[in-house]
Parts: sequence; structure tokens; C-alpha cells
Amino acid sequence: MPKCSLKTRILQLRVITCMFSILFLKAFIHFFVTYGIYNYPHLPADVLETQLYKRTAPSLVLHKSKPDCKYDEILKSTSSVQNWEVPKKFDDFSAKGLVNGTYVPEHCNPLFSVAIIVAYRNRQSQLDVFLPYMHNFLRRQNIHYRLYLVEQQDEKTFNKGVLLNVGARAALRDRFPCLVLQDVDLLPLDAGNLYACAAEPRHLSASIDKFRFVLPYDYLVGGVLAIKADHFLAVNGFSNRFEGWGGEDDDFSWRLTNHKLDIVRFPRQLSRYTMLRHRQEARNSQRRRIMRENRQRGAADGLSSLPRVAVSLAANRLFTLVAVRL
Repeated sequence: MPKCSLKTRILQLRVITCMFSILFLKAFIHFFVTYGIYNYPHLPADVLETQLYKRTAPSLVLHKSKPDCKYDEILKSTSSVQNWEVPKKFDDFSAKGLVNGTYVPEHCNPLFSVAIIVAYRNRQSQLDVFLPYMHNFLRRQNIHYRLYLVEQQDEKTFNKGVLLNVGARAALRDRFPCLVLQDVDLLPLDAGNLYACAAEPRHLSASIDKFRFVLPYDYLVGGVLAIKADHFLAVNGFSNRFEGWGGEDDDFSWRLTNHKLDIVRFPRQLSRYTMLRHRQEARNSQRRRIMRENRQRGAADGLSSLPRVAVSLAANRLFTLVAVRL
């Protein structure tokens, strides 16, 4: 057989390279189209303030001499921090205005009272960044808030659902109308991401850098979720059955849907978060089985059936410590 000419070989190489390039491009596009939701459904930017749940705790003292706080400029803010710009140290942090993790703006009467509940254990390096960053962020929002750090202080398997239920119970005792359930490794990047509840459960952390700022799936509520106190009570809080990492958030999402509650979100440019680096915890191998069983049993397991745990409260300038031993 005659040998292929150099020209023929070059043409063949170009054809093969072109084919591989097309296949790679198709795979790349398919990955970004199918893995996650870039333009997820959200509340329109021009109606955000009308959709927010404006309620304050009965303990909040309002002053007739002060005007109501304004929120339109916050919601319209385009100011944001790039994830690589988040400080790793806060040597000049000031705790001005903070008492037991509680803050009330001085110059105006807030229209929102928010309990921020953080389930926590053995993440000191993250907590050292989280606390000053979040207080700096939240004090600019003109809201009344209190940060509850719910710490599991034993060596048993971590149980986020129990910790959030215990923290919610403390916040409900203080009669906060809005609960924000937040992971300690997530920091908001957008100034317009107002920490307040909406009429329906609101997923705040829809765009996280770890997931390329794409919403992984539409029923996700993990990360940061704002929910009205009466809605949390209606769904009976979180299941207490999930030990280890994973399952409790998706189970909670099912509880919301089962009670005909929709999950709402702000636009992408107001929902970006950065995730602090940490070692990935081992997944709960029983999570899918527990979710199936919970769907059959309903939401009987939850806030109303908290296991007997030891709970103590302690004051700290930056937070109210809710210490839990399972």
C-alpha cells in the first residue's frame, strides 16, 4: 500500500483534534447545564422589601424620638466582597454595641428582629473568622439581631438537627419572630443580602463559591435559611434522627413542601457566599433510609420530641452560648 503523504497525515490529525474538541465542548456545556441551576427562580428585585416579614421581638424597646430604619438602599446595594478578599484575621475588630451577641441600631428603630442560630463543634479557626465578619456585616443592616452559638460539648456523633432545635427553642423563648439557621463556614459576600425572613421560607445561600455560584438543586435549604418562627413550629423543626453529616437539611426541605410552604430566594447578585475551607466530614450512611422512614411517619419526630439533653446558657460579648450535651 502506498504510504500516506505528510499532507494527508496533517489533515487526519486536524480532523481528530477537531472531533475531540467538539466532544470536549459538548461535555463541558452538558456539565454546566445539568449540574446545578444558574438562573434559578427568585423574587423580583423591585418587590423584595414588600415580601419581607417585618416583625420585632416584644422585648425590643422602640423610641418615639427615632425614625424607622430604612432598608431600600441596603436591598439596592451593589456593594460586594470578592471571596479572595475575605480577611483571615480581624486584629482591629470592635465589639461596639454588642451585648451577649445582641445588637440594636442606635439611630433608628429596626423593623426586623432576627435570631441567628449556628450549630457548632470543633471549628475554632472558622469561628474566629465567622464572628467578627458576621457582626461587621450585620451591624450595617439596621436590624435587631441576636447570635446563638449552639455548641455540642461531648464526644458523641455530631447531630445538627438536635442542635438547631435546641437553639430554636432558646430563640422562641426569647420570642424572636424570625430564625436564621446558618452554617459556621459560610460568609455572605453581598451587602444587599438583608438578613430577614420573607413571607415564605427564604434560602439565603443560593450561590456559593464552592459550587461555582450555582444552585445545586432547587429544593436545597442547607447553608443559610431564614424562616418565620411560626413556620418552624408548624413543621415541628428538624428531625433528631440524623447523626453525622448530611440528610437533615433535605429532610427539612421535605417538611416545608409537605406543609405547602414554598422556598423563595433573592437574585443571584444578592445571594453569594464564600465557604471557609475545612476537612469534609464523613457522610451519614443511613441518611437516605432515615429520610424514607420520616416520609412514612410524617414530621412527628422533631422539636416536640427532642431527646433528653443537658442544656446550659452562658453570656459572651459576641454570642449567646447554648451548650448542649447529648
